[in-house]
Amino acid sequence: MDKAKNIWKDKVRADREPYFVQLDVDYLKATESQNVVVKNHIETKKQQLRDAPADPRIDNATTPEELKAVDVVEEIMYISELDQAKLDKLSAID
Repeated sequence: MDKAKNIWKDKVRADREPYFVQLDVDYLKATESQNVVVKNHIETKKQQLRDAPADPRIDNATTPEELKAVDVVEEIMYISELDQAKLDKLSAID
């Protein structure tokens, strides 16, 4: 199981890479438009992605099924319609 956990952490690292690239582009756009709200949101997402391989649910998994159920990157990058509307509204105010 320890080997499976290490493989899963490597998968998490690989899964997050394209998001880092997109977030870097979005961060530059937010910097150019001086949008502090979006910059803060992106900074938070990037830190969460950096911390993703250390998610305690990975280390606490006792079966391969439990391990596969931990989709940290997808959870971090998911944004509900309500959260997106809130972010859009705060950006407009900023």
